Parts: sequence; structure tokens; C-alpha cells
Amino acid sequence: MEESFITETNSHVSIDEVSVEHEYVAITNLTDKDQALKGWLLSKKGETDSDYKFPAKTIVGPGQTVKVYSASAGVAQKPPLTLVFKKLDAWHSTQGLEIQLKNAEGDVVSSYKAKAESSTEYLEEEDQRACKIM
Repeated sequence: MEESFITETNSHVSIDEVSVEHEYVAITNLTDKDQALKGWLLSKKGETDSDYKFPAKTIVGPGQTVKVYSASAGVAQKPPLTLVFKKLDAWHSTQGLEIQLKNAEGDVVSSYKAKAESSTEYLEEEDQRACKIM
């Protein structure tokens, strides 16, 4: 199964990477100043919506990246750059995936949208295997 995705950012903090294989979302501070994430949310939209509220003391330094892992990733939380979304089993979704980063005012400052695209291969007639019951 392939995925096509779109990332949009209108802020100095951006969803930089989404790894459904390793179960994390990476958020990068694109500026040369510290960015406090107090009151910010990382929202997963899809089959069920889930919101992760950043701990009040989370500060991302200039050029630094914070990774937010799902609970199933098996990663230990090590603030401020390694966080665990304990109420989320997985970042992946069978229906496509939308993740939004919202600032303390509730404005979407960065978003990631992926749509799963399935492909089906058909066997050539001579490659098909027959099953006989005797």
C-alpha cells in the first residue's frame, strides 16, 4: 500500500516528519529562538479523533525537533524532545491520516494529510494455481 501526503505550515513550528512505521510525529522549531509549546495541541483526525496536549514546560530550542510517539511505540518519555501520547495506540490509519498542530489560541499552524492508496496486481492466466480435490 502506498501513501500520498501533503504537509502545510504557516508558522515557525512545523510538522516535519510523520513515521507510521516507527510511530511518531516530529515537530521542528524553524527559528533561532526557543519556542514554548504550553497550551499547544497535536491532533489526529480520522476514524477516531485524538488530541495530545503538550506538557506546560515543553520548550523546543532553535532548530530542535520534538518527537511525539504513540503508546505502542514502546519508547520511554524523555522530555522535552521525546514525548509519548499515552492515549493513542498508533499514528497510522486505514482511512487516511490527518494530523494538525494547533497553537495555544487553537489556530492550525501546521498540518499533514495522507491518503492510503491500494494497488492490486492480477495474475496472468498461466500463473494462476489450481486446487484439485480428490
